[in-house]
Formats: sequence, C-alpha cells, structure tokens
Amino acid sequence: MAASSHGLIILAGPAGVGKSTLCERLVTEVPGFERVITATTRPPRPNEVNGRDYHFYSEADFDAKLAADGFLEWAWVHRKYRYGTPKSSVLERLPHTSLVMNIDVQGVRSIRAAAAGIPLLQRCLVTIFIAPDSLDVLRERLEGRGPLPAEELARRLQSAELELAERYSYDYIIHSSTKEQDFRALLAYWAQAQQKLSSA
Repeated sequence: MAASSHGLIILAGPAGVGKSTLCERLVTEVPGFERVITATTRPPRPNEVNGRDYHFYSEADFDAKLAADGFLEWAWVHRKYRYGTPKSSVLERLPHTSLVMNIDVQGVRSIRAAAAGIPLLQRCLVTIFIAPDSLDVLRERLEGRGPLPAEELARRLQSAELELAERYSYDYIIHSSTKEQDFRALLAYWAQAQQKLSSA
C-alpha cells in the first residue's frame, strides 16, 4: 500500500490508547511512511540516538530555534523539559514521503494554526483521534501498564476527559478496540485520506 500522495498523519488521544503502537506499525508495515523526529531538551536515555529517536537540544539550542520560529508546535512536559516539532522535520521531508506522529491535543491545535499559513502542510494534514471505549476501559489500560500513583492516574483520566471533548474536531475518529482492529481502522482512514489528497 505505497503512498501515492504524501500526507502527515497526526494521531492524538489520551495516554494509554495505543498511539505509539499505531505509529510504529504504520512505519514498519506500510511502505512510504516515516516517523516525524521531534526535539526535546531532556537528556537521551541509554538506548536513544540523536536524530533517530529525538533531536536532543540544549536549552540554548531550543531557545534559538524558538526565536527563529523553527517549531510547528512546542510545549513544556511535566514542567521540566521542552518538546517540539521542528518545521524542518516535517516540511523538508513531506514532499518525498508520508509522515506520522503522535502528539497531544494542544500540539494538534498548534500545528493546525501553523498549517493555515503553510499551503503544503494545510493540504497534507490528516488528524486522527484515538478514543477509548470509556474512561473505565482507559483506567484499566493505564493500570495494566504498571504501578501508577493514584494522583497521577486521576490526573491522566481528567486530561483524557478534556481531550475527548475535542474528538469531533478531527478528520477521523478511531474508537479503540483491539490493536488489530485499531490498525485496520487506521489503514482504512489513510486510504480515504489518500483519495482526498490525490484530488487536492
């Protein structure tokens, strides 16, 4: 299923719905897809490689990129480190390949705003929200990942409620079921999006 028209698929949704798994499967199983490499000020973990997993920036480098309007979106995470999507990671590659990334709903809003002034991005942007069956199901998934302090679990579920309120502003919604069904839904939505991209 090679991409005939390149797109930028953005997957969003609450923590624990399987966004990272879908991104990885799309990149490994669908020819013509690459993952967007985002930037962070946090130090690399032992198995991470600069330029493959993230672009690892110093605080000064991140500030310089911000000053040069070099990000499509960025945010503080846990009030400790900054993460962002460099424009170059998307705009230099989009003419040659389809891209996929997962970010939070705030990041999606920022990229949509940026796309309003960038015709290539506006044409190629495909937003997909991954919604859990219910908050109870999401709670089970989060608890199944391993021990999570009660206050952190409560915070994530509260965030999920706010994120779910925005789901109807997305191009497509995947109502999360099994990993296999979610992936099939993603492929079906990508096929629909390709038809629109081809006629744009």
